[in-house]
Amino acid sequence: MIAGTIRTVPYGRDQVYINSIPEALLVLGIFTKEIASSRLAGIDFDFISYTFCIGYFVFYMKRILDSPATPWVFFLYIVFSSLFAIFLLNLDYGGFMKQIFSIIVIFSVNFVVIQEGDWKSIFRLYVKLAYYSAIFGIAQFFLSLVGINLLVQVPGRLDSIAYEPSHYAALLMPALIFTFFHLREYKTYFFIMLTALFLTFNLTGYMVFLLVVSFAYINPFYFIVSLPVMYYLIFVVFPNFNENFSNRINDTLQVFQGNTSVLTSSVEANGTTISLYSNLMVAEQNAKDNFLSGAGLGGHEQTYDRYYQGSIFRLNWYYGINAKSGHSLTIRILSEFGVVGLILYIVSLVRRIILFNDGVYRSISLACFSHFLCKTFKLGGIIDYGTPFFFAMLCINFVEYKNRHHSEKAERDEEPALAEN
Repeated sequence: MIAGTIRTVPYGRDQVYINSIPEALLVLGIFTKEIASSRLAGIDFDFISYTFCIGYFVFYMKRILDSPATPWVFFLYIVFSSLFAIFLLNLDYGGFMKQIFSIIVIFSVNFVVIQEGDWKSIFRLYVKLAYYSAIFGIAQFFLSLVGINLLVQVPGRLDSIAYEPSHYAALLMPALIFTFFHLREYKTYFFIMLTALFLTFNLTGYMVFLLVVSFAYINPFYFIVSLPVMYYLIFVVFPNFNENFSNRINDTLQVFQGNTSVLTSSVEANGTTISLYSNLMVAEQNAKDNFLSGAGLGGHEQTYDRYYQGSIFRLNWYYGINAKSGHSLTIRILSEFGVVGLILYIVSLVRRIILFNDGVYRSISLACFSHFLCKTFKLGGIIDYGTPFFFAMLCINFVEYKNRHHSEKAERDEEPALAEN
C-alpha cells in the first residue's frame, strides 16, 4: 500500500473508501478546479490537485520512474510527435513546454497511485464524492432560483463545483453510469445524480447517457428504440423546451449546412456553435498540413491565430473562444496530433471497454468511457475535471481484467491435469 495509509475498509455503499492519503487527495482533486484554482504564471493553478501531484511526484520520483504503471510510451509519443510537428509547421515551443511537464506529472501520479492501490475502492470513493457534489448542486440550483448564487455561473442551471453545466456533466457522468449498472446497491445515488444531470439542462449530458446505456447492451432492440428517441428529443422536444437548447441546435445545424455567416462581426449566434465550428476548421487544416502529428501539443492556439489571420472573424465577439483547448478533446487531439493521433486515441479508448463481463470491470470501463464521450462534444482540457484519473482508471481496470481472465483460464487448464494425477 502507498505511504500515508489511513485504513482499509470492506466494500459497501455507505463506507468511505479511503485506503491512503494519496488516494483521497487524488480523488478529491477531480472536484477542486473551481473552488481551489487561481491564476498563476498565466495558468489556472489548482492548489489542491496540482500541489498534491507535484508533491507526490517529487517525493516519490523513484517509485514513479520504476513503476510499470507509468505510461512512458504515451509520454514519448506526445514528445516526439509534437517536436516533429513544431519543426514541420514552424511553430514556437512555448505551448508545448508549458503543458508537457504538467501532463507527465499529473498522468504519472494518477497511474501509479491507482495501480498501487485498490482501483475499485478508489473509483467508489469518486462515486461517493460525485454523489455529494450532486446534492450540493441541487441545493445550489434551488437557491439560485431565489437569488442566492453559490458558485453559480448561470442561475437556473446546475453546475455544482464546475465552471459550466457541460463541464459538470463530464465530471458527473462516470458516477451516474456506474450507479446505473449497480442500481440495487446505489439506487439513491443514481436518482440524486440523475436529478442533478437533468437540472444542468445540458444536451450533451443527456445524449451521452442514452448512448452509453444503449451501447452497453449491444442489442439491436435498444438501438432501434434509442436512436428515434434521441432524434425526437434533439430535434423536436429540446428546441421547443428550452431557449438555450433551441439556439444551440438551430445555429449548429445552420453552420454545418453551409451558413458560415456566424463567423462575422455582425451576426449574433450561440457561443457554443461558433466555438465548435471555428476550432473544428483549425483542426481540419492542421490535419491537412500534417496528418501524422497535427500541430503538436499546445499548437492549436498558435495555428488558430494563423488560420484566421486577416479574417473578418477576428472582429467577432467570440473570436478566440476555447482556442487553447480546441473546444473539445477530440477536436484538440485531431488538431494537435493529426489523423494518426486521433485514430490511436480512439483505438486506445475503445479497446479498453469491457463488454463481455457483467461485473465491476464492465461498469467501470463504460463509466470512464462516458467521460471521454462527453469531452467529444465539449471541453478540451487534457488535465482537468478528472481526465487523467479516468484515463488511468480505464487502462488499469482493463489490465486487471486481463490478469484475472488469464489467471482463471490457467486454473481451469490445471484442473484436468490434477485430476489425471
